Amino acid sequence: MYKHLIFDLDDTLLDFRKGEEVGLLNVFRDHEVPDVRQAFDKYQQINRGLWSAYERGEISKDQIHNTRFATLFDQFGRDVDGVALEKEYRGYLNENYYVLDGAEALLQQLTKQGYKLIAGTNGEQHTQEQRMAHTGFMKYFDDMVTSDEIGHAKPATEFFDAIFNKQPAMTRSNTIMIGDGLASDIQGGNRYHLDTLWVNLHQVANNTPYQATYEVNQLDTIPDIVRR
Repeated sequence: MYKHLIFDLDDTLLDFRKGEEVGLLNVFRDHEVPDVRQAFDKYQQINRGLWSAYERGEISKDQIHNTRFATLFDQFGRDVDGVALEKEYRGYLNENYYVLDGAEALLQQLTKQGYKLIAGTNGEQHTQEQRMAHTGFMKYFDDMVTSDEIGHAKPATEFFDAIFNKQPAMTRSNTIMIGDGLASDIQGGNRYHLDTLWVNLHQVANNTPYQATYEVNQLDTIPDIVRR
């Protein structure tokens, strides 16, 4: 029986996609990008590649943040200060308090049922702390661990070591990893020999080698899964 639930945050409980879109559109507007949709699509492609490299341990998080906007604008023939644009974008992201439908009701139900909830995220510590405080979600969690804080990102086993070292009652048999990221959450749980629950709200096909123990397409079905 599961007693400890490790939750990813972005696009599992917090609506990062919405906040990301609003933040990027603001940056593109501020810098008079003519084709916003094209810029958005190119940014997504660049950003996914950088985060994949980070999760493989090939680059640092600073390399993501310091290069992605400079790389993007370079494709439009514009030389910009990528670090300054990142700071501007981060300011918009820090005010992203969008949450996914049903997320708070889910957390309320799980805490009432006595589960211990741990937030495990590859996000920036300050950003996630601010978002969790403003959404009111932090009161449902016993702890939050960020890759920024510990220096290791999912799917690294060191990320899960950090969580387990802080939670002595956790075991591999009473803990489940819950998240939307196949390469981060599910692969990380697999590596650590945890059961995993893939939150696939957009019902995308899994074309990766990473297989979850369970899959849900709606947040309100999670309590039935973890009771098993």
